[in-house]
Amino acid sequence: MSPNHETAAEELPFVPGQIIKVFGDKDSDGFYHGESGGLSGYVPSNMVAEIPVDDDYLKHLLMQQGFLPVDHTGMSPTPELSDIASIPDDVVVRRMVALFDYDPWESSPNMDSEAELGFRSGDIIYVFGDMDQDGFYSGDLHGRRGLVPSNFLQPLPWD
Repeated sequence: MSPNHETAAEELPFVPGQIIKVFGDKDSDGFYHGESGGLSGYVPSNMVAEIPVDDDYLKHLLMQQGFLPVDHTGMSPTPELSDIASIPDDVVVRRMVALFDYDPWESSPNMDSEAELGFRSGDIIYVFGDMDQDGFYSGDLHGRRGLVPSNFLQPLPWD
């Protein structure tokens, strides 16, 4: 809830872990202008942090989602998602957003919870193929692979 009642309607709603594309510098009131999930608005600068892009995989995902400009410098060619993740060509890759936090050590119905990924609400997870009989997808979050519960996810369009 925004303490600034005059601009609250113009502020961008977001959840912890959600990636927001920010434009320009913060204004005199300490707000950035940003967009995420097809919405745009003001973002309080004290509630966000810059994501360091240290590896090619994360850089590729952020470019693919439109959060970073496409790298045309040729310095470091951005690999294709299928090259990085070694996914067979016939497997459908879908982008999903986490609706809730999930800690497999606390919430998993499975005996092998170490095979699952933990995630936070707002995380973008890439799922591969179809859901298994237990309601789990095989997924990737920032280069980590594991099972993710389908009922914690919602499809997120690529564009």
